[in-house]
Amino acid sequence: MLPSPILKRLPQFLFVTLCWLVLAVGVTQAQQETTKLKAGTLTLVADTTTIQAGKPFTVGAHFELDPEWDVYWQFVGDIGQATRIDWELPPGFKAGPLQWPIPVAHPAPGDFLNYVYLKETLLFAEITPPADLPPGPIVIKAHVVAQTCNPETCVPVNAHLALSLNAGAPQPANADLFTKWRAQLPKTTPVPFTVKWDRSKADEFSLRIEGLPKEFKAEFFPLPPKGVTPDHPKASEIAADGSRTITFPVKNGGQPNLPWRGVIATAKDDAPREGWVIDSTAATSATAAPTTDKPAATTNTTGTTNATNPASTSAAPASSNNSLLAILWSAFLGGLILNLMPCVLPVIALKIFGFVQQAGEHPRRVFHLGLAFVGGVFAFFLGLATVVAVLRMNGVGVNWGFQYQHPGILIALIALVFLFGLNLLGVFEIALSGGAASKLSELSGKEGLGGAFFHGVFTTLLGTSCTAPFLGPVLGAAFAAPPHIIYLIFTAIACGMSLPYFLLTAKPAWLRFLPKPGRWMNLLKQFMGFVMLGVVVWLLGVFGKAAGLDALTVLSAFLLVLGVVCWIYGSFDNRPLAWVSILVLLAVSFLVYRYGGEKSSGIAWQPWSNDRVAEATKKGQPVFIDFTADWCLNCKYNEKVILNADSVRALFKQKNVLTLKADWTNEDQAISDILKKYDRAGVPAYLLYPGGNAEPIILPEILTQNVVVGELNKLKN
Repeated sequence: MLPSPILKRLPQFLFVTLCWLVLAVGVTQAQQETTKLKAGTLTLVADTTTIQAGKPFTVGAHFELDPEWDVYWQFVGDIGQATRIDWELPPGFKAGPLQWPIPVAHPAPGDFLNYVYLKETLLFAEITPPADLPPGPIVIKAHVVAQTCNPETCVPVNAHLALSLNAGAPQPANADLFTKWRAQLPKTTPVPFTVKWDRSKADEFSLRIEGLPKEFKAEFFPLPPKGVTPDHPKASEIAADGSRTITFPVKNGGQPNLPWRGVIATAKDDAPREGWVIDSTAATSATAAPTTDKPAATTNTTGTTNATNPASTSAAPASSNNSLLAILWSAFLGGLILNLMPCVLPVIALKIFGFVQQAGEHPRRVFHLGLAFVGGVFAFFLGLATVVAVLRMNGVGVNWGFQYQHPGILIALIALVFLFGLNLLGVFEIALSGGAASKLSELSGKEGLGGAFFHGVFTTLLGTSCTAPFLGPVLGAAFAAPPHIIYLIFTAIACGMSLPYFLLTAKPAWLRFLPKPGRWMNLLKQFMGFVMLGVVVWLLGVFGKAAGLDALTVLSAFLLVLGVVCWIYGSFDNRPLAWVSILVLLAVSFLVYRYGGEKSSGIAWQPWSNDRVAEATKKGQPVFIDFTADWCLNCKYNEKVILNADSVRALFKQKNVLTLKADWTNEDQAISDILKKYDRAGVPAYLLYPGGNAEPIILPEILTQNVVVGELNKLKN
């Protein structure tokens, strides 16, 4: 038994011990904070556990990535988002420039060349505290914005990290880590060999390297001037004396004698690389005795500039022209098939009605109207390509159908469609006069070059709410491509979508096969007005879902049905036929209301999450994911007709399939990441995980019962 004096002091002893343990844990945690990424981990680390007034210390973001994943350098190359760290420091603290280790030139599918870090990197900056430190713990915060990629997908990083450090005599931490990555920083001293610049041409620049032993490899990573885009480098053969030339074509913004800056790196075999920052506008010299282990030293001409696109001194990768042609061909086919999508059909009917009206006109006039319509299709797609390119260059992600995910654009679209419907119903007729109202009436209710152009834009605007076959992987590539590829892809889509209209107007004689004008045309015009109002209801549903106005959708649908009933009753002279039509319409409306919503499905859908997928597949349970959105008509059709079929529902139950629904109505970023991973830029999309570690099966956008049943039958019971 312990003596009584010790027993009396035991509580104090335990309390002090506990305090020391807490302090020890706090000191350990103060050295770093880690966050889990899709691609690995990101850790905020410091080279000390305590800081001293006025004495600089270093803090860095340490990326540890899984195999095949990478993160971007300060100049990304062809595609990608440069890594950025925004420091949030206590008052009086100052952060130096971000230090970038030497990157690698990494070819990517689609003939892209990116400048990245593979598997691991440490990006760090020197932090200088003030002369007087504040009392208490000192918190260093960092906002890390980056993009991690593998050959199949890219995942954005948006992490907020913090370190809590104490004041006191500096105590080193993470010494091996910082030593390793400081050694990979490019030097600012003169290079020990000769670099001769040739900047005389506007469309290319080159570096002539002399005095470097033949067995050394050399690479150059450009940091181009603002607004200038270098292309993939081309390296000459290495001469017997080790000299070689690296040439960079310039794609955009090239001018003679531009100041170029970048990092030149050398390495022998598998030895660590050495790098130097060089500048075409500065010149120094260095001498040293040449050896076979170190680069030879001679007179040196160096230089430096801004950064935006990476390159390698090795020969550029073989051009993937076949891959690009395949993407463009798929884009063309997707645009062609886009005409058959439910989102486009109402407006196509309007256009055919316009062709009927023009059947008696001169063929040259019909052809000009067709060209104007095609011009509207191209204007929309090229405008959309411009938006995507600008947003991509500013690091903002864009997805197909994005106009349906922003309330402001939706409101404008609803107003436009509503005006179309009222005009077709004859609710208002505005004669040609001056002002914006007259112009709008002319566009919506009359034909002409302007009206045909407007119809082309309008048709395409509605068509993008659904992704046609072939467009899934194509748009996935487009939204991650450089600007010139984006324009090529969207131009190919425009060609496909406008081809039928071009052919029809180029051969106006084919119009004679259409029915002769008559009273039916007025009835058709009025009916198409109701189709337009139906589109309004659909768009109101999308808006109501995003803004929490579901009741508005129900009310709008009721008003639409009431309006159609009134139109039928007033338009038909045959009253029995009118009443039969009204009863049929009410019956159809009831069926749509009764079976058109989610509650009608016999499938036990659960909300999608990565955790649900991982938990189920780990236990060997199959998982089916329906990527959908309220504004996607194809999605709703597949859900109600294909997935809710008796044979499909029975197999889901028999195979014990976990059915998850990924709702992309409001562009959930986690869902966007999964779509990009499997080369899908829009919905519908479907994944079937067999269970265990097996990769998911990607089902086609347009489903059939046979396809779904066939894949489900392959699963084990």
